[in-house]
Amino acid sequence: MNVTYLEQFLQLAKYEHVSQTADLLNISQPSLSKNISSLEEELGVKLFDRKGKHIKLNQNGEQFAHYAAQALQMLNTGVLTMKRSAYETLGTLTIVCYCYAGIITPCTADYSNLNPLTNFIVCEPALAKELNRTNSADFILCSSGDTLLEEKKEQFWVSQPLFQEKYILILSPRFQELPEKTSAVNLADFKDAPFVTMLQSNVLFSDITYQLCQAAGFFPKTCCQTDSFLVKMNAVDAGLGVALIPESCLPDAQKLSPGLKHYALDHAGTSRTICLMRQKRSLMSEAALDFWDFALDYFHCQENAFN
Repeated sequence: MNVTYLEQFLQLAKYEHVSQTADLLNISQPSLSKNISSLEEELGVKLFDRKGKHIKLNQNGEQFAHYAAQALQMLNTGVLTMKRSAYETLGTLTIVCYCYAGIITPCTADYSNLNPLTNFIVCEPALAKELNRTNSADFILCSSGDTLLEEKKEQFWVSQPLFQEKYILILSPRFQELPEKTSAVNLADFKDAPFVTMLQSNVLFSDITYQLCQAAGFFPKTCCQTDSFLVKMNAVDAGLGVALIPESCLPDAQKLSPGLKHYALDHAGTSRTICLMRQKRSLMSEAALDFWDFALDYFHCQENAFN
């Protein structure tokens, strides 16, 4: 029994639409149809009733879907258990975030699933200082342009680029003036619009609204300044103004503001590189070294040769 065929069958059973399911699985429609036919041939029964372009799970399919889901769940549990058995690394790792912490938390969550023996402290600099972990941090998450990069390099920290992202303009459908149907906008067109910004003293969310707007030829008018990303998104959701955020913030922004509109910026200088910094290897714990290798794989990075 081909596990991939089972996974594809369950997805098709969920959506009951061949082309849509094929798109979600990133395979061709003929390949999906062929794999489902092979599964039906192996079982000796039809799993779907087909009516033109539409399909519907039949009684055989409903019964088999129940067992297939249980089997895959048990298989995944077994795989995860075996992977966990290879980990015996104990320790607490501190990641101080000078940019959006949501960038690194999915990575730490996946690592914790494999190695539940390692504990993470993911915090902003102010909390790290309060916990007396500023100087003993294992990793620092920051972005290009931060003065911290140069400061830490002088202290023999190593900086590893993870990925590059762009800044985007966001606004609520409630905003008074919506751009015409387009995927990119010129920031200069918003010179008269009110902006929602982060206070410049906030180190967790480095807001470069003023820098980008000035590069576009104007000084932004602010309708709301805050030190809270939640408050910022609430203001945008209410239609009080527009805002600029990095792409990595967009998924959480959309959770806070359903229906949020977002647009690329069509001029240069609107991107940044996200970096993860570590100490010299001789100063890293076994847990830190293991997580570092995991993080490079997670973000599909190759460690810099000079590291």
